[in-house]
Amino acid sequence: MRREYKISPSVFAADLGSLKIQLAELENSHIELLHVDVMDGHFVERIAFGADHIRALKKMTKLPLDVHLMVQNPEVHLDAIIAAGADIITFHQEATTRHLSCLQKIRKAGIKAGIVLNPGTCEDSIKYLLDDIDMILLMTVNPGEGGQHFLTSVLEKIKRVHNLIGNRAIDLEVDGSIDNKTIKLCHEAGANVYVSGGYLFNGNISENIASLRQALAK
Repeated sequence: MRREYKISPSVFAADLGSLKIQLAELENSHIELLHVDVMDGHFVERIAFGADHIRALKKMTKLPLDVHLMVQNPEVHLDAIIAAGADIITFHQEATTRHLSCLQKIRKAGIKAGIVLNPGTCEDSIKYLLDDIDMILLMTVNPGEGGQHFLTSVLEKIKRVHNLIGNRAIDLEVDGSIDNKTIKLCHEAGANVYVSGGYLFNGNISENIASLRQALAK
């Protein structure tokens, strides 16, 4: 089952000094989602964003907020993230043993819920959750580290997860070094949601979005 594609710019790569202008440009370009990375300095080395930032973003844009929790023990943070206004919440399989209870809590709040897999984590580990999720996010780099290259080895994993999803209404998202070349590879492998940060926000945002869409159209 091929679902409608969506581009999800990573606000972590935006120019915070010009954030309102850049958000308006994303809206004018009819972007589907806004990706928000929450990092705790434990699960990943970096620290970025939190519930207060999500709440502020919610006031600044009408774009649905695609919140990616790169935090240890996400169950501790869920109440605050839900209250802040997230529209989608994904958390890492590797960060907790309470997968099902986290997913159920998110969905009970009327929010879409998903699981994230690091490049080295086997997709078999989430087979039992497939009927309780709205999104699977596959990292195409190691999370929380800058300046990495796209891991082409993940392409086969995207294909396997796409087949695993079957006819379920689950979005398959990819995150890490997504540009106008790698987005096409991910699309062909079966992904339909694409997180782009450095590529999209470097230079002319509208032109970069058009370049991504053109790559998908081909």
